Amino acid sequence: MDNIKIAVVGLGAAGLTALKTLREEGFDTVAFERRDKVGGLWSFSDKPDFTSALNETYCNVSKFVFGFSDYPVAKDCPPYPTSPQIAEYFDSYASHFNLHGHIRFNTTVRRVTRNVPNSTWDVHITDSDGDAILSFDKVVFGNGGESLPLWPPMPNREKFKGIVMHSQAYKTPDPFRNKRVLVVGIGNTACEISLALRKHASKLYQGYRRGRLMVSRYQDDGIPMDTQFPWPTVRLKYLLDDKIPGLMAALADKTIIDKMISDVVRYESTPPESSRSESLKRAGRKVREDWRLLPAPSMAHTHPAVQEDFIPALYEGDIIPVKGFEDFAGDYQVLLQDGEVVDVDAVIFCTGYELDFSIMPELEMDGACGLPMKTAGEGLNGRSTDQDEIAEGQERKRKPHLPRLFQMTFPPRWASSIAFLSWMSPQENVWNVCELVSMAVAQIWAAETAKATGNQTHIDGYRSPALLPSVDEMNAEVDAYHNWWRSEWEKDHSVRSGYVRGYSFYRFMHEAAGTGLYDNLDHMFSSRGWALWWKDRELWTWLAKGPMNAYSWRLFETNPKGIPGCGRKPWPGARKALQEAVRSDFQVWSSLA
Repeated sequence: MDNIKIAVVGLGAAGLTALKTLREEGFDTVAFERRDKVGGLWSFSDKPDFTSALNETYCNVSKFVFGFSDYPVAKDCPPYPTSPQIAEYFDSYASHFNLHGHIRFNTTVRRVTRNVPNSTWDVHITDSDGDAILSFDKVVFGNGGESLPLWPPMPNREKFKGIVMHSQAYKTPDPFRNKRVLVVGIGNTACEISLALRKHASKLYQGYRRGRLMVSRYQDDGIPMDTQFPWPTVRLKYLLDDKIPGLMAALADKTIIDKMISDVVRYESTPPESSRSESLKRAGRKVREDWRLLPAPSMAHTHPAVQEDFIPALYEGDIIPVKGFEDFAGDYQVLLQDGEVVDVDAVIFCTGYELDFSIMPELEMDGACGLPMKTAGEGLNGRSTDQDEIAEGQERKRKPHLPRLFQMTFPPRWASSIAFLSWMSPQENVWNVCELVSMAVAQIWAAETAKATGNQTHIDGYRSPALLPSVDEMNAEVDAYHNWWRSEWEKDHSVRSGYVRGYSFYRFMHEAAGTGLYDNLDHMFSSRGWALWWKDRELWTWLAKGPMNAYSWRLFETNPKGIPGCGRKPWPGARKALQEAVRSDFQVWSSLA
């Protein structure tokens, strides 16, 4: 494999794990990062066109869940680390696996094109030495989708003399001290910016058109919420999502809404004689009537906001909820959706990002549901987060463009040499899913390379190599996904582009990566798992009842002969890491909560 050159674009979680897994499989892989360090948006940058998590941001996934498959989180890490702590974890991962020597920092990849002989990919870069074109056999796009700001229509922008900013450019509350500020949006970014501003701004409005499901990271007993969803439970959810989607969407929404209202009760000044039922009713009225957080887009289409301090800020009056932004109305005035005019000195738009695929002009787009197939080079972009804050009108009526990516990853025409890790929007922790897909890409490309060079090994009874389906089969799957997604979009424009349909996606990726998990344990109504229960009750218990994390992906030896494309390498420390996540860290925190 060492004669196959692969370029990885971007070094957030996706690019970092791709670089590691591809090199682990023997490919000659180099990564390009426009920043001066790894971590993607978790590595803070004060450049206004670099999207960064704020230093005050806390991770939405607990340390018991988010660790990479063969690099556990430090024991002294808090349950939910801050942005700088996440950046430090990513950098230590790169150091541990000696990846820094294979990274070109401060290098921007401008575009990737097929060369004239149609044999390799030309990677067009810009660094301190200027522009250059480098040749690679394969390319992995690990650059995130949060790079091209999405703005609402502002026909009267010239009337406003105050500060107008997209959340991408927001870095510190200092410029807004003693100013009246309107933050537009109700996603995680909008909430975090408002929380950062609450003690600095003289008046702080939160403008949003629709509600948002919003939950605490913790349960009422202090246990991290995400530790309560073990592998078999989540597999069952994906099965039911696939078979009875309407019923499951309603059930999932009710579950989250019940938790949301229960979370709100924690911050309410409850009279001593008040019952739990009365407290829940009062909290429900606050959520629905005073704050308009409900109704909200379904869990079947988007993720809930995860916040601890936003609800208390609403209770205390530090943040004033108002209707969504409509237009500018004067020197320091903004017109809201309900006709109200508010006086503000600054407006910060937390309205998401366009999904920009122009980096690969030849990427095929659309081609299903009556839309003609075009390419990204024809100026077609997608639509990403918080589009509910874009005003009704032609912007909302414009149909989003979708890339043609098999299993959210491979362009069927170029599947043996191109992979995207930046489009999928999974229900599980995105870092871990990116690592899983990186493993799958490495195994698939190893199997495809062995087949193309005539070096494929076949042993009766051995695990089959992770070969791709035919181009026609991949295109048919892409068409089916586009049909599903566009039907959901017609019902509700809040559905996220790239939203992962878990049942088929995870089975494909785990099988391709060779984790062996589905072979040993599935949902509770499957016969899979009885053999593990009988042979290793302790391990079965950790997997079936403990927090779901990536350490389990390295447990089982699925490719003892090391045949290319027949399974990732196991990690001898996986069992201990899983045990500590279940028994040590989790139980210690539970006892202190």
